[in-house]
Amino acid sequence: MVPTEFGCLLSAAATQKVCELIKQAAVLGHPVGHSKSPVLHRTAYQLLGAPLNYEAIDLVPEQCAEHVARLRSGNWAGSSVTMPLKDAFVPLMDEVSARVRQLGALNTIVVREDGTLFGENTDIDGLVQALADFSMTAADQALILGSGNTSLAALQACAELGVEHVTLVVRSVQRSRRAVDLAKELGLHPVVHEISGITRELSDQLRLMPLVFSTLPPHAGDEWVPAIGSGNGILLDVAYDPWPSKLAASWQGQVISGLHMLVHQAVEQVRLFAGAAWDEERRVDVTNAMYDSLGLARHQ
Repeated sequence: MVPTEFGCLLSAAATQKVCELIKQAAVLGHPVGHSKSPVLHRTAYQLLGAPLNYEAIDLVPEQCAEHVARLRSGNWAGSSVTMPLKDAFVPLMDEVSARVRQLGALNTIVVREDGTLFGENTDIDGLVQALADFSMTAADQALILGSGNTSLAALQACAELGVEHVTLVVRSVQRSRRAVDLAKELGLHPVVHEISGITRELSDQLRLMPLVFSTLPPHAGDEWVPAIGSGNGILLDVAYDPWPSKLAASWQGQVISGLHMLVHQAVEQVRLFAGAAWDEERRVDVTNAMYDSLGLARHQ
């Protein structure tokens, strides 16, 4: 007989049956030990009474195909995907959303009932909803720092917010081509500047931007502070560890940490992973419970 978490004894066969009912999910990335996703997802599934187990798995791009095989053969609900895997999984999906086709990057893999894999990107929902919590629901211009996969989600968020003119500040104009092409495809009017070429006059102009997304990894924007810092608009800095970043600490306007985005994109993932256990009427309860699990106050 095997003891369960409920204190009762089950036979090995019964225990195996219970395990078969519990689906698996995980956040994938490298490194991934710092991720808050396990705390968020476990909190949500406990609240919903959803039979899901969620963990963190350190994975590099070369291991993506191996993980896809596990998803197809095991009792999986799906996976959350973070750096540096957001584009590596795309060609391994059976189907992807219109967002993923447009961005070329995903952050969510859903294992359907028939075993096929569906790729989605909920980072956009995370960005838009985090801004909505701080009363930013529309803007005519925005500044994006960086040109990686998260910047692509920020561009999509800009389109949903009605932004017309977007400025990208990047390390290399040559490496920002993908972001520029996407901006044009979304109907935005992009202008690109290399951080090394920011003049004092341009710096003063950028500080007046009403909306700024920093999509830079932790510490990557530290040296950008003299040119970009001390703005007076809303800054959504996707980084959250360590916090505050040097950029966030220098900011004079409203600052939103990446944890707010993380919570809201995770809510959408929970909706996709939980299946029949999801209750749309409990979305606010789930969201607030996730905030509480991080000791974070929700701004509304």
